[in-house]
Amino acid sequence: MDHAPGLLEKLLKRAQDHLTTNSPHLFDFWKDNWFSADDWSRAFRPPPAEPRIRVFALLGVANEQEAAYYSHATNTIIFFNTSYYGQLKSWVLGAVGRILASEFGIHSIHGACVEKAGKGVLYIAPTGTGKSTSSYGLMTYPKTRFHSDDWVYVRYTYQTRDGKRVFLLSAHGSEGSQAHGYQVYRWVEGHHTDKQARLMGMTLDNRPLALSLADLDLTQPIEAYAYTSEKLFYLRTNLVENYPLAAFEIASSKEENVPDVSDRFLEQKREVVQNVVLDIAEAGIQGAFSSLPGHGSHAPVFRNLSTSELRRAMARLIAFDNARSMLDMSQVLPAERCYTNPMEPVKLAAVMLLKRNKHDPTVLAELPIEAFMERLLVGETPDGKRETAYNAYRAVDDLAERALIDSLEKQAAPSRPLYHLFGAASRPASLDEEFELFRVMHQAARCYDLNTTLEGDPAVRSKREAVERTMALIARTLDEEPRGISLSLDDYRSYVEPYLLGAVR
Repeated sequence: MDHAPGLLEKLLKRAQDHLTTNSPHLFDFWKDNWFSADDWSRAFRPPPAEPRIRVFALLGVANEQEAAYYSHATNTIIFFNTSYYGQLKSWVLGAVGRILASEFGIHSIHGACVEKAGKGVLYIAPTGTGKSTSSYGLMTYPKTRFHSDDWVYVRYTYQTRDGKRVFLLSAHGSEGSQAHGYQVYRWVEGHHTDKQARLMGMTLDNRPLALSLADLDLTQPIEAYAYTSEKLFYLRTNLVENYPLAAFEIASSKEENVPDVSDRFLEQKREVVQNVVLDIAEAGIQGAFSSLPGHGSHAPVFRNLSTSELRRAMARLIAFDNARSMLDMSQVLPAERCYTNPMEPVKLAAVMLLKRNKHDPTVLAELPIEAFMERLLVGETPDGKRETAYNAYRAVDDLAERALIDSLEKQAAPSRPLYHLFGAASRPASLDEEFELFRVMHQAARCYDLNTTLEGDPAVRSKREAVERTMALIARTLDEEPRGISLSLDDYRSYVEPYLLGAVR
């Protein structure tokens, strides 16, 4: 395909479809990943006739390097000469997030979510700190349901005087002021005495509702409700390292970036791979597939492999951090333990910012607003990079945002916390959107710092034991929602022991 003069400009002006691509791989993954118009129609009602985000992904464009472009003004994304679905997905989610925040006050979050006994926990974390591990690990407890693996939509709701929960789209004051989307929450705080103010909102099942400010019961707290975003989960295949039962479904799923491995790599990872293979065998996957409900159809994936071939197959799944598969969680877990309806929310009780810092003895601590916001503003990853809100998917001018945050961080001091400086600074609109919604999140759920580094406890003998103890920390914290808690490597054991023993689940 020739790159005719002005092709980019023409595409920006004339895009008409959700996704236009000549890549079978991108089309295939896109179709599997998202709920279709028919899915939405069955779940609630038909989606808008015209798409809000237009995406072009074109291969074989001559005289054009591998590149990606995004226009916030036209809500258009264009990819040239790349078929990496992970990048395409991330850019689309970022663009969608900007619309949802500015027009609907819906918070798009790079995170994972699990429900336990009716309470949702949302994990927000950079890559490599245990987000997926914490999600699947909590599923070992009873009364849990898997919600989201990578991306969550959160709606912050008010209670009406007749007991409904609504999230607000817009507000119009009797004196002429108005607010839309993410601006509404602070507007309500500043105009709570204007009982004649008119509001437009929606119920949790997306039904529009016109009401006045007097119809809200502002004595009741704001609550956060999470909605799933993906039909099939685009997730890392190295999940099998901690949860081998996912291996045969992953091996039967569509894959991306799963590499071949050398004999040298097999030797380097011999212990890890052998543990995965042993767990598969113990679970009955290798020789007794029929004992696992719902998994009999995948028996040939492993039954016909020798032990050495099985080792190599598992090594391929853990070899590369960006190796992915398109996984149907209802095939890994019983269907009733998965959220499959995009309009079924879970109420969030806890938000956990995960980190992996072996130099910090703190294991779990409730975060006040200043510390919560500072963690998200700085967004430091385990490898020392900075990702605002632990989210590399955001459709923003990242250089401008980072320049502001880095400048404020240098000025910060105990008497001048970073978040206070941020509030007084002139900020890009994208940061206003993001952090106003995080401010509301802190009001709506308990927020904690969780350090996934229990391997630093001398009493912990393996990575798997460290994961088990971390899951006990999460499970008890979600059950009890403790205020003011702060635990370290020295004193966390008594907190987790009842959950390790299974006395309280």
